[in-house]
Amino acid sequence: MPHIVAVHTGAGNCSHETNKLLKTLCKQVCDVVSKLLADGQSATDAAVAGTLILEDSPLTNAGLGSSITDDKKTRTEASICSRLSGFHCAGDLENVKHPIKVVKVMVDATLKNSSRYIPPRIMVGQSAVDRYSMLDPTICQTNICTRKSIKAFHKAEKYFSEQQSVKRRKTGPIEVINNLENIKQEELDVKKENKENSTEAPDGVQDTVGVVCLDRDGNLTCTTSSGGSVFKYSGRLGQCCTHGAGSYSTPTCGIVTTGNGEQIINKLLAITVANKLSQCGDPCGILDDCFVEGEQRMCGFLAVQLEGQDRATVHAHHTLTNMVVGFQSGTMEKPVVRVVTSHAPVFIQTVKL
Repeated sequence: MPHIVAVHTGAGNCSHETNKLLKTLCKQVCDVVSKLLADGQSATDAAVAGTLILEDSPLTNAGLGSSITDDKKTRTEASICSRLSGFHCAGDLENVKHPIKVVKVMVDATLKNSSRYIPPRIMVGQSAVDRYSMLDPTICQTNICTRKSIKAFHKAEKYFSEQQSVKRRKTGPIEVINNLENIKQEELDVKKENKENSTEAPDGVQDTVGVVCLDRDGNLTCTTSSGGSVFKYSGRLGQCCTHGAGSYSTPTCGIVTTGNGEQIINKLLAITVANKLSQCGDPCGILDDCFVEGEQRMCGFLAVQLEGQDRATVHAHHTLTNMVVGFQSGTMEKPVVRVVTSHAPVFIQTVKL
């Protein structure tokens, strides 16, 4: 059976220059993952490989450059949702650049389990890091702040301080990783939308990234990774760690979500969208159908829905400013990448696998 990969880099209020860089990132992920799938790699292995690329980029809010919490730490989370292995997630991982690696070790433990002990599907905190770093030594804790994430933290601190009229302790400087100068400067430069002293709400990509893969055996896998919302509470878990909210996979559909985690969790957005897609309703109104009139909605989703044996439909829909998505099937020579804007927030395209 042919293959397909779809990816998004999160949604938010991004400048034109940042969107160009995110499109390049999407193309890179699609190219790498599509080749892995063509070589016979499983959907899970390929999706994890794509997620690692997203976590390595300071452009996304996953891995390197993740949002900084109110206690001046970075706490990441990730998930894998597969037809074969089910749902696994790990969260509240302090300064872990590749949370998807932690989850992948958990998945492998489930698939290889031959004892009476049932491996966990949800792990949080330092216990997860300590346990699974013994099985994968490349899982490590390091400073993953960037100039961009530090700037967003201080901007958010000022914003929330003024909004809540609460005097907060003065924050000291946050050390940036030693090799920051090796990161391409163009990946760190974000067009200034506001003045330095602006107290508007934080902008930029602040949301979860996601990958959906279909391998040649017909298996669908969804992966998500996130640094959470900027200035979030220490210990807070987002939609990555809630099955049916951040991701959901069926034999014919894979969905990953992005946006405000609390809203997404409250609506179990991924499984809700999956059910609505299966009912063959109006795909352009799916997100509207998930919320009641007047209810705040800051979210989006990317879905791959199989249409028989040789076709699939890629759906993307969001309620934010913009969202960069890309996809590539086995019959495509190069990936298709789009910036889905608020002016046309729905993207739907059927492709041959």
